[in-house]
Amino acid sequence: MKSKCDFGDFDKLVGGHVSIAGSIGLSPERAAAFGFNTFQIFVKSNLQWKYKPVTEEEAENFRDSVKKFHMAKPVVHATYLLNLGSENRELVEKSMDDIKYEIEVCNRIGVDRLVLHPGSNSNREIAINSIMELLNSLETGNVTMLIENSSGKGNTVPATSEEMGKMLDLSKNKIGICLDTCHFFAEGYDLKNGYKESIDSIRSNGITGHIGALHINDSMFDIGSKKDRHENIGNGYIGDAGFSNIINDRTFNNIPMIMETPGGDEHYSENMEKLRSLLVVQ
Repeated sequence: MKSKCDFGDFDKLVGGHVSIAGSIGLSPERAAAFGFNTFQIFVKSNLQWKYKPVTEEEAENFRDSVKKFHMAKPVVHATYLLNLGSENRELVEKSMDDIKYEIEVCNRIGVDRLVLHPGSNSNREIAINSIMELLNSLETGNVTMLIENSSGKGNTVPATSEEMGKMLDLSKNKIGICLDTCHFFAEGYDLKNGYKESIDSIRSNGITGHIGALHINDSMFDIGSKKDRHENIGNGYIGDAGFSNIINDRTFNNIPMIMETPGGDEHYSENMEKLRSLLVVQ
C-alpha cells in the first residue's frame, strides 16, 4: 500500500472516484491504495432508482476506515437519473425520493458533501427556479448539496458562472457548487490561457466561497465544445498548463479535488504523478 500522498503538505486534497463493490466500508482503503487523501463514491447505482440499503455495520465500518486511512472530506455523488427541472411530475417525485435517501445515507456514514446534477428543462429559467424550490424544501442534516456545473450541452443547468451564481442566490438551504473543470472548459471558460478571467467570473458571481468540491478532469475536446468528454490529466485540451493553474490555486486549498478520468483505477497513479509534478512551492 502506498503511503499517504504529499498533497497535504500543500493543503491540497486530491483523490478519485472509487468503487463500493463488496461493501461501502471497503472504499476508504481502496482510496488509500492510490495515495489519495480524499475520495468520492456512489452509495447506490448511478443509473438505477433501486438500491440495496446500507446497513449500520457497513456505515460504521466506513466511518472507522475513513479515520484509519486518514481520508479528509469524502464526497458522495448522487445518481445520474435526477431531474428536478422536469415537467414530468413522476420523474421529479422519483428524483426527490432518491435525493432524500442519499442524504440519509450521507448522514449515517458521516459524509457531508453530496454532489448532484440537478436537472434540465427547455426553459432554463423555469429549470433553475423549480430546482432551487425543491432543494430548498429538503431536510439535509449535516449534508451540503453540491450542484455540479454542466458542459452547456442541451438544457442542463447550471452551465455558466451566472447560472451558478443565480442558483446560489436562490438558496435557502445547505447548498454549494461542485465545479467540474472539463465541463467549465467545454462551456467556454479558458482554464489554460485565460485562467484569471475564468476564476474572476466565479468570484464576481459569488461562487468562490461556496465551492465544496472540484471534479478535476481534462477535456477530450477544445474550449467551448459543449461536449462532456473527460480525458486523463494533461492528455486533453486543458493540458499541463491548465492543471498547473488549478492545482496551484490557493482558492482551492482544502477542497476535495476528485478525478473522474477515463479508465478510473487503471490511470489514477499516473494522473497523481502528473498532478504532483505540477505542484509549485510557494
